[in-house]
Amino acid sequence: MSVDSYLELFTTMYGWAFAGIFRDILVDTGIVFLPFIITIISVWLESHQMARFQGADAAWMVRKMEVEFMTAIFVLALCFSPLGITSLANVNLYHTPPATPLNPTPTTATGTAPDSTYGAAFGGVPTTLAIPPWWFTVMSLSSGFNEAVRGGIAGGLTDLRAVEELARTAMVQDPQLRGEIQRFYNECYIPARSRYLRNGPTAATAAAVATHGDADPDWMGSHAFLDEARLYPSLYAEAGVPGFALDLTGADADLAGNTVLPAFGRPTCSDWWLDASSGLRARMASFTGPATLTRLPTAVANVFTTLTATDREDALARLAMERSQPSAIQTDKIIGIDAGVFQQTMQAVPNVVGIGGMLSKAFETQASRFPIIQFAAMAQPLILMGIYMFLPLILVFGRYSLQVMFMGALAIFTVKSWAAMWYIARWLDEHLMVAMYPGADTLLHSILIEPDAGAALKRTTLNTLLVGLYVGLPLIWSGMMSWIGFHIMRGIENVQGTATTTGKAAGATGAGLAKTVVSGGRGAMRAGGKGR
Repeated sequence: MSVDSYLELFTTMYGWAFAGIFRDILVDTGIVFLPFIITIISVWLESHQMARFQGADAAWMVRKMEVEFMTAIFVLALCFSPLGITSLANVNLYHTPPATPLNPTPTTATGTAPDSTYGAAFGGVPTTLAIPPWWFTVMSLSSGFNEAVRGGIAGGLTDLRAVEELARTAMVQDPQLRGEIQRFYNECYIPARSRYLRNGPTAATAAAVATHGDADPDWMGSHAFLDEARLYPSLYAEAGVPGFALDLTGADADLAGNTVLPAFGRPTCSDWWLDASSGLRARMASFTGPATLTRLPTAVANVFTTLTATDREDALARLAMERSQPSAIQTDKIIGIDAGVFQQTMQAVPNVVGIGGMLSKAFETQASRFPIIQFAAMAQPLILMGIYMFLPLILVFGRYSLQVMFMGALAIFTVKSWAAMWYIARWLDEHLMVAMYPGADTLLHSILIEPDAGAALKRTTLNTLLVGLYVGLPLIWSGMMSWIGFHIMRGIENVQGTATTTGKAAGATGAGLAKTVVSGGRGAMRAGGKGR
């Protein structure tokens, strides 16, 4: 039997283990038989109060007692007494995550091989997990329903949100790399951008901008600056860069007469950025560090397979630049800033306020999305655990009624089906992302880079919709299932009422016949007396 999360694997087992403890307490104390005693007393009192039916009370009581006892025994056998064949052993309880581009062959987790830290946290698995056949059947049908929903949705999941979450927590931890990014920004990007703005676009830069977008000149790895011979190819690092050898016949020829030579050479900005072994772009795109960071390049490669390796490296390098936040030295002297600082600030106040509000809302929804989804995903198995463990108590206190039997089944099916609703929510969210950001390069950029003013509204909308789907779909589903529960209870009450009403009518008819017979006998006796 499958479950829908690593946590549910253990909450299911321990929920039924705790239910077994409650069941043993009820049996050992004799409380398990208390509903039968209460049924006898309540039916007798109800029958006694119906004396106005003149003889119907006895027949009705027998019929009522028969219905109540047979119902209680039926529910007790199916919902309270465990069977060996329905043992919820860990060998047949498992969780297999859906296959995605980030995890195409997921590992199946079991109680003995949980593939998570829950195994050690819970101290292993319970040894006694036999459960009543009715609940075992309901759980099996619910699990099959969830698997059928996931299998029936075309396209599956592409893990766009997983890539986004990795990007949100990514950072450049290597201080040497951060320092080198700052150097490249000031020694290559700022001079190249100044030349580009001073001299205007050329055929090479215009072609690069047409291919890579209008925003290409706005970051360090601009293809326009790499393709134009007068920009990165003709600019050099101002000091030695680790990983590049001295070239005393070329770029470092002015150092040939020095007594003490530096350890590294001064490459061109093109080489500094593009070199396969020591280039800045490849190192920025690798995100070396903890395992959570090194997963990002692999995740991008697995999900965005239609993009070239260069496009993926550019996107990751741009994310590294955003995380490093390099700053320009003497920004008021850089070509391209024409207005004075005070004038620019005063002109920007209204725009900054509006943009700030939009970005604040985007960051707020981005920050709240992950905790809400995590809370929902962890709350569901804990709710199921509570339902499982209290079922024996509710059955006894409910006097083994059919209403409790069917409402309990409905509750288990409804809560377990939340996992299918969340799968649908993730599927809708990913397709909405693709629709709002058409093109793989645009989509990757929107996932990796924090939203600007233009993209903040889309990001806010998507995050709000995802949270709404995660919370709203289970609410809608649970509300609609409550309609069914109401009708089930009414139907059971009608069935039981019909059975007892039949007994009452039979008793009343019998009493009427007896009265007629007695009355006839008395009339005959009177006639015989007059004859004498």
